Amino acid sequence: MSPSSATRPVPSRRWTTAAIACSIFVVALASFRWELSSEPRFMDEAAFLSQSYFWDLAISGRTNSPLWLEYPAYDLPPLPKYLIGASLQLHGIARTGRSWAIAWYRDPGEARFVTAESLQAARMPSLLLGALGCVAIFALGTLAVDRRVGLVAAGLLLVNPLYRLLSRRAMADVPAEALILCTLALALVIWKGCLNGRTTTARAIILSIAVGVLSGLAVLAKLNGGLALMTVAAWAGLGVLWSLFRPSAVGSPLTEFQLSGGTFVAGLCALSSFIVLNPFITAGPTMSAGSPLMAPAPPNQSMTERLSHVVRHRVDVSRHGQTSFPRDALRTTREKGKALLVQGFGRFGPFGPSHADSTRRYDWTQDRGALIWFPCVLAGLLWALVRGIRQTRAGEAPTSWALALQFLVSLLTVGMFLPLAWDRYFLPIQSSSALLVAGASVSTFDRIRKRAGYG
Repeated sequence: MSPSSATRPVPSRRWTTAAIACSIFVVALASFRWELSSEPRFMDEAAFLSQSYFWDLAISGRTNSPLWLEYPAYDLPPLPKYLIGASLQLHGIARTGRSWAIAWYRDPGEARFVTAESLQAARMPSLLLGALGCVAIFALGTLAVDRRVGLVAAGLLLVNPLYRLLSRRAMADVPAEALILCTLALALVIWKGCLNGRTTTARAIILSIAVGVLSGLAVLAKLNGGLALMTVAAWAGLGVLWSLFRPSAVGSPLTEFQLSGGTFVAGLCALSSFIVLNPFITAGPTMSAGSPLMAPAPPNQSMTERLSHVVRHRVDVSRHGQTSFPRDALRTTREKGKALLVQGFGRFGPFGPSHADSTRRYDWTQDRGALIWFPCVLAGLLWALVRGIRQTRAGEAPTSWALALQFLVSLLTVGMFLPLAWDRYFLPIQSSSALLVAGASVSTFDRIRKRAGYG
Protein backbone atom coordinates (compact mmCIF):
# COMPACT_ATOMS: atom_id res chain seq x y z
CA MET A 1 0.00 0.00 0.00
CA SER A 2 1.39 3.42 -0.98
CA PRO A 3 1.65 6.23 1.60
CA SER A 4 -0.91 8.32 -0.27
CA SER A 5 -3.48 5.54 -0.35
CA ALA A 6 -2.94 4.87 3.33
CA THR A 7 -4.06 8.40 4.18
CA ARG A 8 -7.23 8.32 2.13
CA PRO A 9 -10.50 7.82 4.03
CA VAL A 10 -11.83 4.31 3.56
CA PRO A 11 -15.27 4.05 1.90
CA SER A 12 -16.99 3.00 5.13
CA ARG A 13 -15.68 6.09 6.89
CA ARG A 14 -16.89 8.29 4.07
CA TRP A 15 -20.34 6.74 4.20
CA THR A 16 -20.46 7.22 7.97
CA THR A 17 -19.51 10.88 7.61
CA ALA A 18 -22.13 11.35 4.90
CA ALA A 19 -24.77 9.70 7.08
CA ILE A 20 -23.91 11.99 9.99
CA ALA A 21 -24.10 15.02 7.69
CA CYS A 22 -27.54 13.96 6.44
CA SER A 23 -28.71 13.41 10.02
CA ILE A 24 -27.50 16.87 11.01
CA PHE A 25 -29.44 18.40 8.12
CA VAL A 26 -32.65 16.57 9.04
CA VAL A 27 -32.38 17.38 12.75
CA ALA A 28 -31.54 21.03 12.11
CA LEU A 29 -34.36 21.43 9.60
CA ALA A 30 -36.87 19.83 11.97
CA SER A 31 -35.65 22.01 14.83
CA PHE A 32 -35.90 25.24 12.86
CA ARG A 33 -39.24 24.19 11.38
CA TRP A 34 -40.77 23.34 14.77
CA GLU A 35 -43.74 25.64 15.52
CA LEU A 36 -42.60 28.03 12.80
CA SER A 37 -46.06 29.57 12.54
CA SER A 38 -45.70 30.90 16.10
CA GLU A 39 -42.63 32.95 15.13
CA PRO A 40 -43.76 36.61 14.97
CA ARG A 41 -43.38 38.37 11.66
CA PHE A 42 -40.38 40.67 11.56
CA MET A 43 -40.72 43.97 9.70
CA ASP A 44 -37.94 43.28 7.19
CA GLU A 45 -39.56 40.00 6.17
CA ALA A 46 -42.36 42.02 4.60
CA ALA A 47 -39.75 44.04 2.69
CA PHE A 48 -38.24 40.90 1.13
CA LEU A 49 -41.69 39.49 0.35
CA SER A 50 -42.74 42.75 -1.31
CA GLN A 51 -39.82 42.41 -3.72
CA SER A 52 -40.43 38.80 -4.74
CA TYR A 53 -41.38 40.08 -8.19
CA PHE A 54 -37.67 40.20 -8.99
CA TRP A 55 -37.77 36.40 -9.24
CA ASP A 56 -40.31 36.64 -12.05
CA LEU A 57 -38.21 39.28 -13.80
CA ALA A 58 -35.10 37.10 -13.58
CA ILE A 59 -36.66 33.76 -14.50
CA SER A 60 -38.48 35.25 -17.50
CA GLY A 61 -35.27 36.75 -18.87
CA ARG A 62 -36.34 40.38 -18.39
CA THR A 63 -32.90 41.33 -17.09
CA ASN A 64 -32.90 44.63 -18.98
CA SER A 65 -36.10 45.92 -17.39
CA PRO A 66 -35.95 49.45 -15.93
CA LEU A 67 -37.20 47.93 -12.65
CA TRP A 68 -33.67 46.60 -12.08
CA LEU A 69 -32.43 50.17 -11.70
CA GLU A 70 -34.96 51.17 -9.05
CA TYR A 71 -34.22 51.50 -5.35
CA PRO A 72 -35.45 48.00 -4.33
CA ALA A 73 -33.06 46.39 -6.82
CA TYR A 74 -29.97 47.74 -5.08
CA ASP A 75 -31.32 48.29 -1.56
CA LEU A 76 -31.95 44.64 -0.69
CA PRO A 77 -29.66 41.87 -2.00
CA PRO A 78 -31.07 39.86 -4.92
CA LEU A 79 -30.46 36.23 -3.95
CA PRO A 80 -32.90 36.11 -0.98
CA LYS A 81 -35.56 37.71 -3.19
CA TYR A 82 -34.95 35.08 -5.88
CA LEU A 83 -35.19 32.29 -3.30
CA ILE A 84 -38.34 33.71 -1.73
CA GLY A 85 -39.95 34.18 -5.13
CA ALA A 86 -39.04 30.64 -6.16
CA SER A 87 -40.44 29.25 -2.92
CA LEU A 88 -43.68 31.17 -3.40
CA GLN A 89 -43.97 29.79 -6.92
CA LEU A 90 -43.33 26.23 -5.73
CA HIS A 91 -46.07 26.68 -3.15
CA GLY A 92 -48.47 28.00 -5.80
CA ILE A 93 -48.55 31.49 -4.29
CA ALA A 94 -48.51 34.57 -6.52
CA ARG A 95 -45.57 36.91 -6.12
CA THR A 96 -46.19 40.49 -5.06
CA GLY A 97 -46.09 43.36 -7.53
CA ARG A 98 -43.93 46.46 -7.56
CA SER A 99 -46.75 48.52 -6.03
CA TRP A 100 -46.35 46.72 -2.71
CA ALA A 101 -42.64 47.43 -2.64
CA ILE A 102 -43.43 51.12 -3.07
CA ALA A 103 -46.07 50.87 -0.35
CA TRP A 104 -43.62 49.24 2.05
CA TYR A 105 -40.97 51.92 1.54
CA ARG A 106 -43.58 54.58 2.19
CA ASP A 107 -44.63 52.77 5.36
CA PRO A 108 -42.36 49.97 6.71
CA GLY A 109 -45.27 48.80 8.81
CA GLU A 110 -47.22 47.90 5.67
CA ALA A 111 -47.95 44.17 5.57
CA ARG A 112 -51.40 43.74 4.05
CA PHE A 113 -49.87 41.66 1.26
CA VAL A 114 -48.37 39.17 3.77
CA THR A 115 -50.49 36.12 4.55
CA ALA A 116 -49.75 33.24 6.89
CA GLU A 117 -49.24 30.97 3.87
CA SER A 118 -46.93 33.36 2.00
CA LEU A 119 -44.85 34.02 5.11
CA GLN A 120 -44.42 30.30 5.74
CA ALA A 121 -43.35 29.74 2.13
CA ALA A 122 -41.00 32.74 2.19
CA ARG A 123 -39.24 31.36 5.26
CA MET A 124 -38.46 28.00 3.68
CA PRO A 125 -35.21 29.10 1.95
CA SER A 126 -33.80 30.33 5.26
CA LEU A 127 -34.84 27.10 6.95
CA LEU A 128 -33.12 24.97 4.32
CA LEU A 129 -29.97 27.05 4.15
CA GLY A 130 -29.85 27.26 7.95
CA ALA A 131 -29.80 23.46 8.07
CA LEU A 132 -27.19 23.40 5.30
CA GLY A 133 -25.05 25.79 7.34
CA CYS A 134 -25.03 23.26 10.20
CA VAL A 135 -23.82 20.60 7.75
CA ALA A 136 -21.13 22.95 6.43
CA ILE A 137 -19.77 23.71 9.90
CA PHE A 138 -19.71 19.97 10.57
CA ALA A 139 -17.60 19.60 7.43
CA LEU A 140 -15.26 22.38 8.57
CA GLY A 141 -14.72 20.82 11.98
CA THR A 142 -14.24 17.36 10.47
CA LEU A 143 -11.72 18.58 7.91
CA ALA A 144 -9.80 20.65 10.43
CA VAL A 145 -9.74 18.11 13.27
CA ASP A 146 -12.17 15.18 13.26
CA ARG A 147 -15.85 14.26 13.12
CA ARG A 148 -16.34 14.79 16.84
CA VAL A 149 -15.29 18.43 16.58
CA GLY A 150 -17.52 18.87 13.55
CA LEU A 151 -20.46 17.32 15.38
CA VAL A 152 -20.00 19.49 18.49
CA ALA A 153 -19.64 22.62 16.35
CA ALA A 154 -22.82 21.76 14.45
CA GLY A 155 -24.63 21.25 17.74
CA LEU A 156 -23.43 24.57 19.10
CA LEU A 157 -24.57 26.39 15.98
CA LEU A 158 -27.89 24.56 16.01
CA VAL A 159 -28.70 25.71 19.56
CA ASN A 160 -27.34 29.23 19.08
CA PRO A 161 -30.43 31.41 19.64
CA LEU A 162 -29.39 34.04 17.08
CA TYR A 163 -28.67 31.54 14.32
CA ARG A 164 -31.90 29.70 15.12
CA LEU A 165 -33.94 32.92 15.10
CA LEU A 166 -32.55 34.16 11.78
CA SER A 167 -33.00 30.69 10.25
CA ARG A 168 -36.72 31.17 10.86
CA ARG A 169 -36.97 34.54 9.14
CA ALA A 170 -37.38 35.34 5.44
CA MET A 171 -34.31 37.54 5.31
CA ALA A 172 -30.74 37.57 3.99
CA ASP A 173 -28.64 36.85 7.07
CA VAL A 174 -28.68 33.06 7.35
CA PRO A 175 -28.53 32.44 3.59
CA ALA A 176 -25.34 34.53 3.51
CA GLU A 177 -23.86 32.83 6.58
CA ALA A 178 -24.65 29.34 5.30
CA LEU A 179 -23.02 30.10 1.95
CA ILE A 180 -19.97 31.51 3.74
CA LEU A 181 -19.61 28.24 5.66
CA CYS A 182 -20.07 26.17 2.49
CA THR A 183 -17.40 28.27 0.76
CA LEU A 184 -14.94 27.80 3.59
CA ALA A 185 -15.57 24.05 3.86
CA LEU A 186 -14.64 23.59 0.20
CA ALA A 187 -11.75 26.04 0.49
CA LEU A 188 -10.33 24.05 3.40
CA VAL A 189 -10.30 20.94 1.21
CA ILE A 190 -8.12 22.78 -1.30
CA TRP A 191 -5.95 24.36 1.38
CA LYS A 192 -5.19 21.08 3.10
CA GLY A 193 -4.47 19.34 -0.18
CA CYS A 194 -2.07 22.06 -1.32
CA LEU A 195 -0.14 22.22 1.95
CA ASN A 196 0.10 18.44 2.24
CA GLY A 197 1.18 18.10 -1.39
CA ARG A 198 -1.76 15.80 -2.17
CA THR A 199 -3.53 17.74 -4.88
CA THR A 200 -2.78 18.62 -8.46
CA THR A 201 -2.82 22.16 -9.79
CA ALA A 202 -5.69 21.31 -12.13
CA ARG A 203 -7.81 20.00 -9.26
CA ALA A 204 -6.97 23.04 -7.12
CA ILE A 205 -8.04 25.41 -9.89
CA ILE A 206 -11.26 23.51 -10.62
CA LEU A 207 -12.23 23.51 -6.95
CA SER A 208 -11.25 27.19 -6.70
CA ILE A 209 -13.82 27.95 -9.39
CA ALA A 210 -16.47 26.30 -7.21
CA VAL A 211 -15.21 28.27 -4.20
CA GLY A 212 -15.51 31.47 -6.22
CA VAL A 213 -19.06 30.70 -7.31
CA LEU A 214 -20.10 29.90 -3.73
CA SER A 215 -18.50 33.06 -2.36
CA GLY A 216 -20.15 35.07 -5.13
CA LEU A 217 -23.49 33.65 -4.07
CA ALA A 218 -22.70 34.57 -0.46
CA VAL A 219 -22.14 38.20 -1.50
CA LEU A 220 -25.26 38.04 -3.65
CA ALA A 221 -27.15 37.04 -0.51
CA LYS A 222 -25.66 39.89 1.54
CA LEU A 223 -22.58 42.05 1.14
CA ASN A 224 -21.05 40.70 4.34
CA GLY A 225 -20.78 37.43 2.39
CA GLY A 226 -17.47 38.94 1.33
CA LEU A 227 -16.15 37.48 4.60
CA ALA A 228 -15.88 34.17 2.76
CA LEU A 229 -13.38 35.46 0.21
CA MET A 230 -11.57 37.52 2.85
CA THR A 231 -11.03 34.36 4.89
CA VAL A 232 -9.94 32.40 1.81
CA ALA A 233 -7.38 35.10 1.03
CA ALA A 234 -6.16 35.07 4.65
CA TRP A 235 -5.81 31.28 4.50
CA ALA A 236 -3.84 31.58 1.26
CA GLY A 237 -1.47 34.05 2.93
CA LEU A 238 -1.06 31.74 5.91
CA GLY A 239 -0.40 28.79 3.59
CA VAL A 240 2.23 30.68 1.61
CA LEU A 241 4.02 31.77 4.79
CA TRP A 242 3.87 28.23 6.16
CA SER A 243 5.32 26.90 2.92
CA LEU A 244 8.11 29.50 2.86
CA PHE A 245 9.19 28.76 6.39
CA ARG A 246 8.90 25.02 5.84
CA PRO A 247 11.48 24.41 3.07
CA SER A 248 11.21 20.68 3.63
CA ALA A 249 7.50 20.75 2.87
CA VAL A 250 6.40 18.76 -0.15
CA GLY A 251 6.47 20.91 -3.29
CA SER A 252 6.71 24.32 -1.57
CA PRO A 253 6.97 26.41 -4.79
CA LEU A 254 4.02 24.48 -6.24
CA THR A 255 2.07 25.06 -3.04
CA GLU A 256 2.59 28.82 -3.28
CA PHE A 257 1.48 28.82 -6.91
CA GLN A 258 -1.60 26.72 -6.20
CA LEU A 259 -2.68 28.88 -3.27
CA SER A 260 -2.09 32.25 -4.93
CA GLY A 261 -3.46 31.11 -8.29
CA GLY A 262 -6.47 29.45 -6.71
CA THR A 263 -7.28 32.57 -4.69
CA PHE A 264 -7.07 34.73 -7.81
CA VAL A 265 -9.36 32.36 -9.72
CA ALA A 266 -11.81 32.25 -6.80
CA GLY A 267 -11.92 36.04 -6.61
CA LEU A 268 -12.47 36.36 -10.34
CA CYS A 269 -15.27 33.77 -10.31
CA ALA A 270 -16.88 35.42 -7.28
CA LEU A 271 -16.99 38.78 -9.04
CA SER A 272 -18.28 37.18 -12.24
CA SER A 273 -21.03 35.32 -10.38
CA PHE A 274 -22.12 38.49 -8.60
CA ILE A 275 -22.29 40.42 -11.88
CA VAL A 276 -24.01 37.74 -13.94
CA LEU A 277 -26.69 37.02 -11.32
CA ASN A 278 -27.38 40.64 -10.40
CA PRO A 279 -28.98 42.48 -13.34
CA PHE A 280 -28.70 45.79 -11.49
CA ILE A 281 -25.02 45.73 -12.46
CA THR A 282 -25.62 45.10 -16.16
CA ALA A 283 -29.09 46.46 -17.01
CA GLY A 284 -29.14 49.30 -19.51
CA PRO A 285 -32.77 49.99 -20.41
CA THR A 286 -33.62 52.70 -22.91
CA MET A 287 -35.97 54.28 -20.39
CA SER A 288 -36.11 54.44 -16.61
CA ALA A 289 -39.08 53.63 -14.38
CA GLY A 290 -41.30 56.44 -13.29
CA SER A 291 -41.50 56.73 -9.50
CA PRO A 292 -39.11 59.27 -7.91
CA LEU A 293 -39.52 57.38 -4.64
CA MET A 294 -37.70 54.46 -6.21
CA ALA A 295 -34.59 56.61 -6.86
CA PRO A 296 -33.53 54.84 -10.07
CA ALA A 297 -29.87 54.65 -10.98
CA PRO A 298 -28.87 56.27 -14.30
CA PRO A 299 -29.24 53.75 -17.15
CA ASN A 300 -25.91 54.80 -18.72
CA GLN A 301 -23.75 53.87 -15.73
CA SER A 302 -20.88 51.43 -16.29
CA MET A 303 -20.59 48.14 -14.40
CA THR A 304 -17.83 49.65 -12.23
CA GLU A 305 -20.07 52.58 -11.35
CA ARG A 306 -22.91 50.21 -10.51
CA LEU A 307 -20.68 48.15 -8.23
CA SER A 308 -19.55 51.33 -6.50
CA HIS A 309 -23.19 52.39 -6.28
CA VAL A 310 -24.06 49.24 -4.31
CA VAL A 311 -21.18 49.69 -1.86
CA ARG A 312 -21.84 53.40 -1.33
CA HIS A 313 -25.51 52.70 -0.77
CA ARG A 314 -24.80 50.17 1.99
CA VAL A 315 -22.44 52.62 3.70
CA ASP A 316 -25.07 55.35 3.46
CA VAL A 317 -27.77 53.05 4.84
CA SER A 318 -25.61 52.25 7.86
CA ARG A 319 -24.87 55.94 8.40
CA HIS A 320 -28.55 56.78 8.08
CA GLY A 321 -29.39 54.01 10.54
CA GLN A 322 -27.12 55.55 13.14
CA THR A 323 -29.05 58.81 12.76
CA SER A 324 -32.49 57.21 12.73
CA PHE A 325 -31.77 54.89 15.67
CA PRO A 326 -29.45 56.90 17.95
CA ARG A 327 -30.00 54.60 20.94
CA ASP A 328 -28.62 51.66 18.94
CA ALA A 329 -25.83 53.58 17.18
CA LEU A 330 -22.21 52.50 17.72
CA ARG A 331 -19.99 55.39 16.61
CA THR A 332 -16.68 54.94 18.40
CA THR A 333 -14.22 52.05 18.53
CA ARG A 334 -14.82 51.80 22.27
CA GLU A 335 -18.58 51.48 21.83
CA LYS A 336 -18.17 48.86 19.11
CA GLY A 337 -15.69 46.86 21.17
CA LYS A 338 -17.92 46.84 24.24
CA ALA A 339 -21.00 45.82 22.26
CA LEU A 340 -19.03 43.09 20.46
CA LEU A 341 -17.72 41.66 23.72
CA VAL A 342 -20.89 41.95 25.80
CA GLN A 343 -23.63 41.32 23.26
CA GLY A 344 -21.72 39.27 20.69
CA PHE A 345 -20.67 36.70 23.28
CA GLY A 346 -23.57 37.32 25.67
CA ARG A 347 -27.13 37.58 24.43
CA PHE A 348 -26.16 36.33 20.96
CA GLY A 349 -24.02 33.45 22.18
CA PRO A 350 -25.48 30.01 22.92
CA PHE A 351 -26.47 31.06 26.45
CA GLY A 352 -28.50 34.07 25.32
CA PRO A 353 -32.29 34.43 25.15
CA SER A 354 -34.31 33.19 22.21
CA HIS A 355 -35.46 36.75 21.44
CA ALA A 356 -33.21 39.62 22.50
CA ASP A 357 -34.32 43.10 23.50
CA SER A 358 -32.21 45.56 21.50
CA THR A 359 -33.58 48.57 23.39
CA ARG A 360 -31.29 47.70 26.30
CA ARG A 361 -27.65 48.11 25.28
CA TYR A 362 -26.17 46.23 28.24
CA ASP A 363 -28.40 43.98 30.28
CA TRP A 364 -27.24 41.43 32.86
CA THR A 365 -30.24 39.16 32.26
CA GLN A 366 -29.50 38.91 28.54
CA ASP A 367 -25.71 39.17 28.52
CA ARG A 368 -24.55 37.19 31.54
CA GLY A 369 -23.83 34.19 29.32
CA ALA A 370 -20.72 36.05 28.10
CA LEU A 371 -19.05 35.22 31.44
CA ILE A 372 -19.06 31.58 30.35
CA TRP A 373 -18.95 31.76 26.56
CA PHE A 374 -16.18 34.33 26.09
CA PRO A 375 -13.63 32.40 28.23
CA CYS A 376 -14.58 29.25 26.34
CA VAL A 377 -13.87 30.98 23.02
CA LEU A 378 -10.53 32.27 24.34
CA ALA A 379 -9.68 28.73 25.45
CA GLY A 380 -10.59 27.56 21.96
CA LEU A 381 -8.32 30.17 20.41
CA LEU A 382 -5.44 29.03 22.64
CA TRP A 383 -6.14 25.41 21.74
CA ALA A 384 -6.04 26.26 18.03
CA LEU A 385 -2.72 28.10 18.34
CA VAL A 386 -1.05 25.29 20.34
CA ARG A 387 -2.40 22.52 18.12
CA GLY A 388 -1.29 24.42 15.03
CA ILE A 389 2.26 24.51 16.37
CA ARG A 390 2.16 20.76 16.92
CA GLN A 391 0.80 20.19 13.44
CA THR A 392 3.58 22.32 11.94
CA ARG A 393 6.25 20.42 13.84
CA ALA A 394 4.77 17.19 12.54
CA GLY A 395 4.86 18.53 8.97
CA GLU A 396 1.07 18.67 8.72
CA ALA A 397 -1.09 21.49 7.41
CA PRO A 398 -1.95 23.71 10.43
CA THR A 399 -5.71 23.43 10.07
CA SER A 400 -6.21 24.67 13.63
CA TRP A 401 -4.55 27.92 12.67
CA ALA A 402 -7.00 28.15 9.79
CA LEU A 403 -9.90 27.99 12.28
CA ALA A 404 -8.24 30.63 14.45
CA LEU A 405 -7.74 32.86 11.45
CA GLN A 406 -11.36 32.43 10.41
CA PHE A 407 -12.42 33.63 13.86
CA LEU A 408 -10.04 36.60 13.85
CA VAL A 409 -11.08 37.74 10.37
CA SER A 410 -14.77 37.67 11.30
CA LEU A 411 -14.18 39.27 14.71
CA LEU A 412 -12.08 42.14 13.36
CA THR A 413 -14.35 42.75 10.37
CA VAL A 414 -17.51 42.81 12.47
CA GLY A 415 -15.83 44.90 15.15
CA MET A 416 -14.61 47.51 12.67
CA PHE A 417 -17.89 47.77 10.74
CA LEU A 418 -20.59 47.32 13.43
CA PRO A 419 -22.82 50.40 12.92
CA LEU A 420 -25.70 49.44 15.20
CA ALA A 421 -26.27 47.15 18.16
CA TRP A 422 -28.66 44.97 16.15
CA ASP A 423 -28.67 41.19 16.34
CA ARG A 424 -27.99 40.48 12.63
CA TYR A 425 -24.61 42.22 12.73
CA PHE A 426 -23.30 39.77 15.34
CA LEU A 427 -24.13 36.60 13.40
CA PRO A 428 -20.77 36.15 11.56
CA ILE A 429 -18.79 35.57 14.78
CA GLN A 430 -21.05 32.79 16.05
CA SER A 431 -19.97 29.96 13.74
CA SER A 432 -16.22 30.56 14.06
CA SER A 433 -16.59 30.78 17.85
CA ALA A 434 -18.46 27.47 17.84
CA LEU A 435 -15.63 25.79 15.93
CA LEU A 436 -13.00 26.96 18.42
CA VAL A 437 -15.04 25.91 21.45
CA ALA A 438 -15.78 22.55 19.85
CA GLY A 439 -12.08 21.91 19.28
CA ALA A 440 -11.14 22.86 22.84
CA SER A 441 -14.00 20.80 24.29
CA VAL A 442 -13.05 17.61 22.44
CA SER A 443 -9.38 18.12 23.32
CA THR A 444 -10.25 18.58 27.00
CA PHE A 445 -12.44 15.49 26.94
CA ASP A 446 -9.60 13.44 25.45
CA ARG A 447 -7.15 14.62 28.12
CA ILE A 448 -9.55 13.80 30.94
CA ARG A 449 -10.25 10.41 29.42
CA LYS A 450 -6.54 9.68 29.03
CA ARG A 451 -5.74 10.66 32.60
CA ALA A 452 -8.56 8.42 33.77
CA GLY A 453 -6.81 5.56 32.04
CA TYR A 454 -9.19 5.12 29.13
CA GLY A 455 -6.94 6.61 26.41
